[in-house]
Amino acid sequence: MQCVVKYTNRIISVILSLVITALSMNFPMKSSGVDEVDETDLKDLADEVIVLVNEARAEEGLQPLYAVPYLCDMATVRARECISTFEHKRPDGSMFSEVIDDNLAPWIWSAENIACGMNTAELTFNQWKNSADHWKAIMNPDFTHIGVGVAYEPNDSRQWYWEQLFIEVDTDLCPSGELDGQYLPDKYKIVPKSAGDLNGDGVIDSFDYGLLRQYLAKKITFNPLQTDSADLFMDGAITYADAAYLKKYILGEIEELPVQILY
Repeated sequence: MQCVVKYTNRIISVILSLVITALSMNFPMKSSGVDEVDETDLKDLADEVIVLVNEARAEEGLQPLYAVPYLCDMATVRARECISTFEHKRPDGSMFSEVIDDNLAPWIWSAENIACGMNTAELTFNQWKNSADHWKAIMNPDFTHIGVGVAYEPNDSRQWYWEQLFIEVDTDLCPSGELDGQYLPDKYKIVPKSAGDLNGDGVIDSFDYGLLRQYLAKKITFNPLQTDSADLFMDGAITYADAAYLKKYILGEIEELPVQILY
């Protein structure tokens, strides 16, 4: 059962205040290299950070942190606030943790990592990884949930702002330990169901053929799972021969593809 509860008496919490700035001598600032960034792009970057966090925790035998839509929204608020006030206090002078509505996410411990200046999830994650204090927060075995927010301000000198918001859920107020909408982001947005299913919808049709043609024309890229799915002859290369065979399959000229890959 997911918990959305009233939280009237705050338990005294320890707040971990951790900061990274790409303006320091340790981390050179990287230009964004983009003109427009929409909310979907920022959400994808946030999920990528969460995947990196959970991969790193898995390597150390730790449980994954569940992403929570509400916490991600609040982390985005904090990322936007950091554009004008790059510190753990909010623009009104309150601590970062005040951004969390205890009715929606009851917690007993919280922490945040902030960073700015880098334009990819991996580069920003490596900033945190190379800082002992930030890494300690990422590897804290007590934390249960995470929200990540990304803000892009093209007219700002640092442009990119990143926020990790960690909590340990209060199981006295939320016995199930589950928060509304919690999820574990997939590493890849598109996961083929079989060979030839390049858009991951479970059906091999002209849409998949169109994607393969775009890939061969170097108009799009494939993730590693799509690459495996497109390499119909499993010869380590995606060529027009693969496209021709896929077309024949779609048209019913052949009954099956050379290989079947299931994920």
